[in-house]
Amino acid sequence: MRRFISGIAAAAALGGSLTFIGATQAVAGPQTAEATESARAGCVKMLDRYNKRFNRYIKVKNTCGRKACFSVTVAARRDPEFSIGPNKTDEFRYGGIAWTKASGIKNIGC
Repeated sequence: MRRFISGIAAAAALGGSLTFIGATQAVAGPQTAEATESARAGCVKMLDRYNKRFNRYIKVKNTCGRKACFSVTVAARRDPEFSIGPNKTDEFRYGGIAWTKASGIKNIGC
């Protein structure tokens, strides 16, 4: 009987704490700065990745009317960061031929 009552008490305490966490998040509301940043961050699209002589390059396009920043995702390395001008297509050298091939790009804030 004691185990049953302690289980019910624990479930009530857990449910109360989860309700409190949900209420705290509802009061805080959506973070508008983060939402606008993520909306702006989708400007840069990867078009191609290729090798030229002993270097690895990535070709990207910025579809927004402002400067955008991005990083090239490379496994087991620090991701190099670049910026591209508004409404522009450009190529960037992100490493030597010994580097692993880029798996994509991440849009970041400038």
